[in-house]
Amino acid sequence: MKKNTRVLREILYQVYERGEYFMSQKAIAQACGVSLDTVHRVVSKLADFRGVEKRPFGFRVVDPRKCLLFWAATRNLNADLVYSTYTPDSPQEIEKDMPEDTVFTAFSGFQRKFGSGPTDYDEVYVYAREEEVRRRFPERPGARTNLYVLRFDPHLLKLSPNGVPPIAQIYVDLWQIGGSAADRYLLQLEQRLEAKPVEAFKRLLKREE
Repeated sequence: MKKNTRVLREILYQVYERGEYFMSQKAIAQACGVSLDTVHRVVSKLADFRGVEKRPFGFRVVDPRKCLLFWAATRNLNADLVYSTYTPDSPQEIEKDMPEDTVFTAFSGFQRKFGSGPTDYDEVYVYAREEEVRRRFPERPGARTNLYVLRFDPHLLKLSPNGVPPIAQIYVDLWQIGGSAADRYLLQLEQRLEAKPVEAFKRLLKREE
């Protein structure tokens, strides 16, 4: 998992999960376990297209959607894919048999976060420990893949109670997966993301008046 990914995830986690728009680069670096220089480079890139606005003691996110789409477009899901296989089990059975510290993303993450999705799904994407998943779901050469294991990420695990990742993580992973099923999930996610930060942003502006 690239360090930039952690930084972008943490920034969007603060916005969409906690309603926080102003943050310091030092706090982001500490939360992600990366250098201040790494955070500075990400923040500078976001500032280039007015996704964030630099301030004397930190920065403020002024356009969360721009930041989200930047992450979605630059994310490389395949680079984090460490194992894939086929299992005849249903998605629900696959999810039930995952290791305890698994983080579910994409279709599974959406269903767990919101209770239901726009359509059924037949592929499961997880962040998990590769060796343990291989033991439970061995390779089946030549069969159609329906289980995808992404590199285990302690920073993501910390932000994912009960294995449910932040909404921004679900979004960027679905965006990278693509296809008609992912597009239907993305459409519903975009509606939720559009509404989620509005009230918090209004409160922030009032405090600054």
